[in-house]
Amino acid sequence: MLICQMLKHLDAPVHIVGFYRGTAYYEWLLLMICRLFRHKTIYELRNGSMIDSYDKGGCFYRTVLKGMLLKPDVVLCQGQEYIDFIKKNWKVTRSYYPNFLMDEFIQPLNVSRPKPPIRLVYFGRVMPAKNVKLIIEILFEVIKDGYEARLDVFGGYDEAYGEELKRAINNYGIDDKVCLHGRQSFSVIADSLRTAHYFIFPSQEKQEGHSNSLTEAMGYGVVPVVSRVGFNASICGNEELVIDDYSAVSYAKKIVEIESSNRWEQLSEQVYKRIREHFTEGIVGRELINKVEKLYS
Repeated sequence: MLICQMLKHLDAPVHIVGFYRGTAYYEWLLLMICRLFRHKTIYELRNGSMIDSYDKGGCFYRTVLKGMLLKPDVVLCQGQEYIDFIKKNWKVTRSYYPNFLMDEFIQPLNVSRPKPPIRLVYFGRVMPAKNVKLIIEILFEVIKDGYEARLDVFGGYDEAYGEELKRAINNYGIDDKVCLHGRQSFSVIADSLRTAHYFIFPSQEKQEGHSNSLTEAMGYGVVPVVSRVGFNASICGNEELVIDDYSAVSYAKKIVEIESSNRWEQLSEQVYKRIREHFTEGIVGRELINKVEKLYS
């Protein structure tokens, strides 16, 4: 099918979406077929584990992956970390193609969000790798430090993990401070984001790439406090909001620092501005079109 399409559309570049790891050799084969038929190629790196995959891979795997990073005409990197990695190792500059928000998604920023309570929020997959149980402990630590706070968690979960979360909530004695909403429409989540103060994201997911939840929360001016996994650090663009360990105390301490110095509004404006300037459909789409158009010249 691919060869038939290449013969039918002789000038069209071929876009390969790459997940490397177990699919790297198939992706390499696709690239070689494209080069055989003299088609220009775009290789799009997805997920956030490419650097780890390269570092831990065998000699042959690393050779194949290196070829996928250097030989295509355009390589699109979902994270700035990949661009830095490729440039450091092979002196080649590749293109940034992050996830983005549709232009109509962006709404005017409202920093007039009443406190107390401090509102923490998480939305996305509710599973152990996302450390949702740790988020509950973070809430407990914030309350222990003398602040009135509450937590809203949006996302589906299996029965066993749901029971584990409910036990943790009960053990900390914060049943009235946490709401597990389950799976909800985004309109419901958006209502919560309009009044939320902090998006807590201590993910340890090995495949974490560019989190849509993180981008969407920042697009509502919700201040993120995140782990360094995936592309969290480069999305936030502020090292102050990145926590290097998985201690509830460390996350809570960061929230308390921001609150005690009255900097929440400043940081809310900062993360909102970052989304407006780097992660919108108009900005990212325009960059992509510029890269692809050059393949036809």
